[in-house]
Amino acid sequence: MTIPYAVTDVDINRVSKSFVQSSLGSFAISTMPKATCLDRFTGRSNKTDYDLASLSNALQSSTNLRDWSPGIDPPAPTTLGESAVSFTVRIRSTYSLVRPLKRGQTMEHRFADLENNIVPIQLSKVYQAHDADIAAAMVNTGLFTRQNFTVSSGKGLDSTDDYANQNPVKDIENNLVLLRPYSNFAGLELRCYMSGKVASVLATHPSYTGGGSGSAVASGLPRADFINRFSSLHGCKTLVFDNLTNSAALGASASIVETFNQANSSAVLFFGLFDTRGASFDLRSQDTNDAPDGCLVYACSQDPNVAQYLDERKQVQEFWGRAGYTIYSPRGAAAGIASDLGFFMRPVTSGTDGGVFAS
Repeated sequence: MTIPYAVTDVDINRVSKSFVQSSLGSFAISTMPKATCLDRFTGRSNKTDYDLASLSNALQSSTNLRDWSPGIDPPAPTTLGESAVSFTVRIRSTYSLVRPLKRGQTMEHRFADLENNIVPIQLSKVYQAHDADIAAAMVNTGLFTRQNFTVSSGKGLDSTDDYANQNPVKDIENNLVLLRPYSNFAGLELRCYMSGKVASVLATHPSYTGGGSGSAVASGLPRADFINRFSSLHGCKTLVFDNLTNSAALGASASIVETFNQANSSAVLFFGLFDTRGASFDLRSQDTNDAPDGCLVYACSQDPNVAQYLDERKQVQEFWGRAGYTIYSPRGAAAGIASDLGFFMRPVTSGTDGGVFAS
């Protein structure tokens, strides 16, 4: 039996590259420092280890600079202080999309299906999973310290009747002053990540708008103006994400939510130092000198891709979205802002511990 035309890996790669070029910027993963590594497809293990130099190596101490003159032996040598970093990538796959090899379908029909359905659906799922892992890491109390806003008991920054008792600018700055000095290290960029819902709360808060009520312009800031004002005020690059994900289990009714705000209790308002020394770090060789630093890093053994299988017996072609990756923290251990190089603000108020949302 003759198999009708089936799309090839070349076709899939062409369409995938087009999708990445046009849509990758919509996903938070496109902003993360990236480290390429090995997995069981390309190496012997999914685990990668490297040594990370201590920040104190680059800091002057009272005994580092000694008097010296010709004829005197130089000060004794020292070794770099280091700590071991280890992470394990996960090779992950979506469920397959099955396409029947219908008689009479032309190459143009199948290629259009690849462009409009198969690649966007499967790659979007994979990239959504990346972003969901980033969001989870940014509110992980095992990695980073959770800080509070000043509010009245049971209130949040979204409680308009409590504005007089709140000062989110000062609350954030009290923590940023512990983090900001480390941005002087080469390649570490101070950034803030937040969900669209958090941005909406802050963009209407008088601490950022300057006051106003009702329909007055000062009662709220346009998104772009808010981002510029927030970035200038706090001295950080600000990234706001509104992309969506389905938080329901397979087979359950769909629950479409913001990836960075799947529930108010996990809403993201995160500040951290990110390693921007290069477009990508290469950890695939034991001889590499690369050592990604900062609060969070995207380790990738397989870029998101679409794999296919042609089943001649069933006369169908299956398509999976796949990737090998993990989101890890080289520094984070919830040991304090200066040690973790990052922190996040409490999403939901608990008693007098203020959050972005009252509930």
